[in-house]
Amino acid sequence: MSMLNINIESDRNTLLDFYQLKTLDPKSFKQDTIPSTLKVDLSTEDLSQIPKEVVNHLLGDNMNDLKDTKHQIRPNSIKRQGKDQYSDALGFHQNILDDLIDKDILDDTRDPQLNKFMVDSKLFNPKLFLSVIHSDKSLNQLMIGIKNLENDIESKKPLLQKLITNNFEKTLNSKNSLDKIFNEFSSSNLGNEIDNLNKNLASSNNSANQMLNPILLMISKEQELSNAVNYVKQNKFFIDLPKKLKLYIEEDNFDSVIKEYERGVSTYQQMKLEQKNNALFDKIWNTVLKIINDYKLSMIEDLKKIHIELISSNFKSQINTKKSNFVLLIKRIIELSPDENPIKNFIDVQYQYILKYLDKGMAKINYERLYNARNSIYNLYDTTDMPDQSLINDNSLLKMSAMRIFSTFSSKTFSESEINNTSDKFDSLIVTEIWKFVFDYVHNVTEDVISNKIMRFESIVEYFVHDFQETLSDRAKNSSFTFDAAYLKDMKVYFETMSSKICGRLTFLFSCTFDDLTNALKLTAVEGSHAVLPPVGKSDINNPISFGFIPNNTNSISTIYSTVKLFNKIQEKLSQLKDNNLVLNSKDITDKIDTAIFEINKNMIKGCLSLLLSDIRKLALCDNMQPNEEIFGATKLVTVLLNYYKVFISKLHELIVFKNDETKTIIEETFQKSFDLLLEGMIENIKRNIAIDSYRTDYYYLATVYNMRNFSNEVLPQILKSFDTNFQSDLSTKKDLAIFKKIKSYEYSVFVDYMKQPISVLKQIVDTGISELEDKSYGISDKIAPGETINVSNYVLKAINNINNLKSKLQNFNIRDSFISDVKASLIVHLQQRMTSSFSVDFSDEAKYQIALDIDVLLILISKYNEKSHQQSRLDTKKFEEAYKSLCKNIDTSSLEKNRDINLSFNYVQFVCFTTL
Repeated sequence: MSMLNINIESDRNTLLDFYQLKTLDPKSFKQDTIPSTLKVDLSTEDLSQIPKEVVNHLLGDNMNDLKDTKHQIRPNSIKRQGKDQYSDALGFHQNILDDLIDKDILDDTRDPQLNKFMVDSKLFNPKLFLSVIHSDKSLNQLMIGIKNLENDIESKKPLLQKLITNNFEKTLNSKNSLDKIFNEFSSSNLGNEIDNLNKNLASSNNSANQMLNPILLMISKEQELSNAVNYVKQNKFFIDLPKKLKLYIEEDNFDSVIKEYERGVSTYQQMKLEQKNNALFDKIWNTVLKIINDYKLSMIEDLKKIHIELISSNFKSQINTKKSNFVLLIKRIIELSPDENPIKNFIDVQYQYILKYLDKGMAKINYERLYNARNSIYNLYDTTDMPDQSLINDNSLLKMSAMRIFSTFSSKTFSESEINNTSDKFDSLIVTEIWKFVFDYVHNVTEDVISNKIMRFESIVEYFVHDFQETLSDRAKNSSFTFDAAYLKDMKVYFETMSSKICGRLTFLFSCTFDDLTNALKLTAVEGSHAVLPPVGKSDINNPISFGFIPNNTNSISTIYSTVKLFNKIQEKLSQLKDNNLVLNSKDITDKIDTAIFEINKNMIKGCLSLLLSDIRKLALCDNMQPNEEIFGATKLVTVLLNYYKVFISKLHELIVFKNDETKTIIEETFQKSFDLLLEGMIENIKRNIAIDSYRTDYYYLATVYNMRNFSNEVLPQILKSFDTNFQSDLSTKKDLAIFKKIKSYEYSVFVDYMKQPISVLKQIVDTGISELEDKSYGISDKIAPGETINVSNYVLKAINNINNLKSKLQNFNIRDSFISDVKASLIVHLQQRMTSSFSVDFSDEAKYQIALDIDVLLILISKYNEKSHQQSRLDTKKFEEAYKSLCKNIDTSSLEKNRDINLSFNYVQFVCFTTL
């Protein structure tokens, strides 16, 4: 029989239970006397009939019964020797009673709770002892205390052994002494005394036997218990395995789980080889298998909860951390069960999750909100058939956005770099909200779907195909997780399917018409993932509403800046798809991606050009004809046009990635058409401004004429040069470019249209004067003879006055001098022509004299006007001179010259104003 070791807790507990002791180190035996109140019949032969509680009471701790005795002995009356009375078992305190009283745990030594803190009491509570007495101790300090306790127990081991030996020896010695006394008395002649003593000895012997038999029985049980303990010790690992595995799983200590599990597998297999069939061990092993299986199932469930977008993009750098992640879970499953393959299931789950997301109609956006927002703009501000005069209405979204562009691009502090951050400010808030939907959609497709789902899906597959095996143990490397050629082919099909769906979604958005997109949103809102996108209609560059991705009533600047950002994002992400390993050798999907990028780019360009055509007339109509602070005679429109076209051309160049003749032709034709629309808008704007303020009619006309001239001579050449630089064209070098001829034609027609009114006034003055000439000249002959002065006709002076007044008015409008000269020259020419065409041979001599005088004065004035004019601007007076010579055949020219000079002198101020440029 092996010896019990009192240094081992289980052995100590066995001794205490066996001997019904409360301590293995008693200090006094004074209280061990059985109280007289306890009556036990020791004559019985059947020891089992003695009540268990009585035996336990006899052999155990009687402290709890002390309260019932006449002498209630309290804890403070127990005599203990020296420092051990209330000493700390861990060796830190000399007296724990003082500490308990100081902490208000106990009032004094009479407090019954004291036993919970006394190590030698059966009521001792180790958790309470540590939490109260040693709550301030660190782990290292407690380890030192445990060492002190172990040393103390070791030092008292001999005393315990001696105590047990002495108890047995006392009992045996008592019996031997009694037997010896009995023999001695038996050899004597004591008679009755011996009989009485014999009876007493028999009774004592019986009592001793009753005391010894239970002890001997307990010794036998101790042997059995010791054998059981040894058996448990020998198989302690296997018996404790379920408990250990649960603990390690709770602590997420997988290394210990796999280590203990593999050791358990080996141990159990060895038992089977040795044919040690044991129901207990089979049950334990079944428990182990259930624990491991539940652990794997829990990890499989955790894998199902991991969606692709929750996986970090740099997951490869995190796979060696202890933080739970999909790689770690899969690795653990394979390590625990190498014959399982959770990878394929994980990848299939992720693919189905992505596919379900992609099949949600348009995309994961608020369809109803987008649909309502688009319709609200369309219904409230529908301008598809709206005449341009509606721009006068300040409530028009088109008017507001165009005015913002005009104001920004006409500013002295205009900076192209600032537009990039403020381009959305040109739109109203409701239109900006629609643009946000488009950007949200593209972000959803590029970042949320392509980057966070499809690209991550590909990187995960790549990792499992090439790198994952190296992270496994040698035992697990031979598992069935590897990908065969068929499964790799499936992966490529997965990737192609997802890529095709994304390309289809993006191509639809940027190819559909307004009606197509509206129908798609309706279908998606109603049918959800079952919605099938309708076929797209045909876009028309002359109709912005045929481009579904462009919000109603947005402007060209917002559109060109937005599309550049959108396309850059789309091209970047789709190109990353094309460069993926799973798709590099797939020509089909590569072609689909290239086609999608091309179609999106082409439609974006056409959409921007459509807005260019739509906006250019609006910009002309936004010109309220305020003078240009930098270009005299022009309005702010010419500055707006130069800045606007340069910005638009620059951003459009950023958008073009595919250089082909078709796109180049569309761009050239659209830009030239925009110039035509610009000129039309400038002419329409004259009427718009006249309707607002007719007094400035002259200014509106002549400022517009100069705007056209400045645009032709200064702005357009710069635009064409920028155009050629960005699009590798040669428009700026073409001398016969039709637009220049059109500008001159428009310029001339505007000027002619303007001159209709002043010429009409002049015509009326001349015609009225000529019709009254015969009557007004009557009696001139009577005045010539005495040398009286003949005055120039009133209609001539009135005509000159009209021209002078118009000149003064134009000067007040800050019209350029060259244009004032043109207006003046046109009126003088018309004056000559009207007077010449009105002459009649039927005039009387007096009337002819008056006409000759009028022509002579005008010829002198025109001559002085020509002297101050440039060679190319001088007026032709040839026909006027011929008419004068014809009239002077029968007239005294000396008289004419005299009266001419007098009139020139008399009307000097008026005539000087007329001859001055």
